[in-house]
Amino acid sequence: MKAEDVTIVNTPTNETPQVFSSKAVEAIAAWQPNSGQALKAIPGSKPIFTSADAPGLIYDLLYVSPESLEKRRSDWAKVTQVWYKIVSYMRDENNADDVLKILSGRVKVTPEEYEGFLKGTHILPLDEALKRWETADGLGTVYGSSKVVNDFNMNFKVYEKSQETTKYLDPSLTKEYAAKAGK
Repeated sequence: MKAEDVTIVNTPTNETPQVFSSKAVEAIAAWQPNSGQALKAIPGSKPIFTSADAPGLIYDLLYVSPESLEKRRSDWAKVTQVWYKIVSYMRDENNADDVLKILSGRVKVTPEEYEGFLKGTHILPLDEALKRWETADGLGTVYGSSKVVNDFNMNFKVYEKSQETTKYLDPSLTKEYAAKAGK
């Protein structure tokens, strides 16, 4: 299948299950829980490609405005510290049931259903996060993945002006926390 074989229909993410079940489209691109809801809506439907098939395609990051970062840097540094405590808690297998209960409750699905979502989710511990903040091409880094996404969006005219990721991606808080943690 080539890109020319696909007609992109811009749809709000929360409406993808309804659009898919209406048969107005043959496929959707969505993330959980919307994609899971859509798959349930049409018996026999199945995922063609998920984030588990392309590690590094999606990096979930915390974004703050430059003004907030400048005015409240010490508060955002505390958020960063708490985040890595959460990551440690999540990665401890002794906490697996509690983690599933918490995460599934946020998106209103059962822990059993949410467990499948984790296959395409990789929460980065500090050591790995530092590596992913290096500047390199490809999906192995935040900058490389962002370039892949930017190129796609430019190619398909999602937006008109190429994004300069170095202007809004800032790993300084993670790096500062790592230095304090002796990493």
